[in-house]
Amino acid sequence: MASNFIARLSAAVRASDAGDTAHRDLLGRAIADTVGVAAAGWAEPAVTASLKAYEGGGARSWSGDALEGEDAAVMIDAIAAHALDFDDVYLDSATHPSAVILPAILRIDRDDDPDEILAAFAAGLTAALAVARRVGPGHYHRGWHGTGTIGAFAAAAAAGRLRRLDERQLASAFALAAAQSGGLRVNFGTMAKPAQAGLAAAAGLRAARLAAAGLQGSPDIFAPGGYADLYGADDGIADPGEDAFRSRPDLLAVKLYPCCYASHRLIGLALDARAALGARVADAGARFRVLAPKRSLEVLRYDRPASGLEAKFSGPYCIATALLDGAPGLRHFDETAPRADILRLLDRIELSDASAQDSGGDITAGEVTMDVLDGAGERIARFSRQAIPGSPQDPPSRAAVAAKLAGCVAIFESDFGRSFPLLPKVLAMPEVAAWLMPGAKEGQHGRPGACTEGFRSRRDLAGR
Repeated sequence: MASNFIARLSAAVRASDAGDTAHRDLLGRAIADTVGVAAAGWAEPAVTASLKAYEGGGARSWSGDALEGEDAAVMIDAIAAHALDFDDVYLDSATHPSAVILPAILRIDRDDDPDEILAAFAAGLTAALAVARRVGPGHYHRGWHGTGTIGAFAAAAAAGRLRRLDERQLASAFALAAAQSGGLRVNFGTMAKPAQAGLAAAAGLRAARLAAAGLQGSPDIFAPGGYADLYGADDGIADPGEDAFRSRPDLLAVKLYPCCYASHRLIGLALDARAALGARVADAGARFRVLAPKRSLEVLRYDRPASGLEAKFSGPYCIATALLDGAPGLRHFDETAPRADILRLLDRIELSDASAQDSGGDITAGEVTMDVLDGAGERIARFSRQAIPGSPQDPPSRAAVAAKLAGCVAIFESDFGRSFPLLPKVLAMPEVAAWLMPGAKEGQHGRPGACTEGFRSRRDLAGR
């Protein structure tokens, strides 16, 4: 007999729907954001290598490329969506959820009811939150990559809801997702990180397909000795409250900068200083002393990055780019070596833990502060920040989201000389079109946002 948790999760997934107008609008934002960042990420090396490995004559990816089959197409679409680390974040579930959920349910060569896509997407968000509560935050802090682990359950829930699996089939789908759940934080800063998102999306799809075909797994993968006991750290909730079984797209954070989300509050702080001090932040004698709550920056592994991928996980680098250039964009994390002036500024940035504030690993805890010092060591100014830009506490405007996504889609066109093939399908969904290109016709993208402006296409990088 299934535990109360798995029964409640299956019931919540089966009952999932598109919701009211506000709920649909936020689901549309998540879908639009995922499509945009996937378009911009399509020429990234992780995607190029994956396409080479799985090219064939089967299902098509969002880019129109023919691959071995549906599993491969789902995997590569998810890799593209996570390749730039520009996709949304769901801190309550310790995942980048949309990058694994959407590829498992939105296929370019299949015409599913848009309301069913929205309902399935909502089911994926529900599962991500519920499983995260059951497993506990210690799962991530032990070194697991939640997008690769919990994300497999989210993708399975979404794919299962789209296929209208019954309660027993959903239990099997979750058991099969658990059998494929994986992903390690030690891979951050390498191409394996987006690959882990792709593997999770494909795992969720496989789990739902196999369960629909009659392949059965444990009726309760969260029973004693099951997933939570093996993957958790004894801080999960065996029987979470009702709020854990709801779709909460309002809790998703839209990334405004294409780098690790743990760096975004530092970037916001540096932008605050730049706005107040202007050119003084570039003074050769100026120094910057930044304090962050203890353990809130553990994922930022590189103090002095040697590549664009490492730079995405470098707190000092992200601070330096924001001080010198304003909001960091894709061009700051391309495949070339970091600029000399940014590297010089790293020597004048001191980033350390504020021992009086122990975050417990929560990147939103407490506040970050920056003291700006002159050449004599005297403090010029102090800045502090609590909210992360783009978070539910400091949400982006509709215009900012539209600008980001217009620029992302334009990058695909620059790289490949054609429109992103998935666009017509998602523009037919009003909830998505309202965010992706509000008031614009296809192909008229307007001015790219700061996050993408000045980015060199892969064609430029290759010297072609």
